[in-house]
Amino acid sequence: MRNNKYFIDASAFIALNDARDQYHAEARDIAATLKNNQLITSDAVINETYTILRYRIGFQRAYHFLNTVLAGDPFTIGNVTTPIRRAAFQMLEQYNDHNISYCDVLSVAMMKEQQIQKIFAFDYHFEIMGVQLIRV
Repeated sequence: MRNNKYFIDASAFIALNDARDQYHAEARDIAATLKNNQLITSDAVINETYTILRYRIGFQRAYHFLNTVLAGDPFTIGNVTTPIRRAAFQMLEQYNDHNISYCDVLSVAMMKEQQIQKIFAFDYHFEIMGVQLIRV
């Protein structure tokens, strides 16, 4: 049975899959606490993660990540709808004084639409946008 919904950002997926990442150990600890919860992500996050893993640690690890996430449980890939894109576009303007990516504002817009309060991420920009990072 699933208790809560949490969004997962590329920074968390990368940390989990790259043992050399500075957040690798912390990511593993956080992931262990999220078992039995619904884990939401988006195609934008998957794309960003696959690309970074592919260039950083190679095809096999990136492909394994992609296969795992696309397999489904425990991951749900949320749909980026037109209202989410519009909200994200507005957030880009709202936070134009910060270096926030389109992928990150899409994630926050999706979280707001789905009433997800916390994100598994290591990017402080999410806190600037009013989203709570999961900590161990």
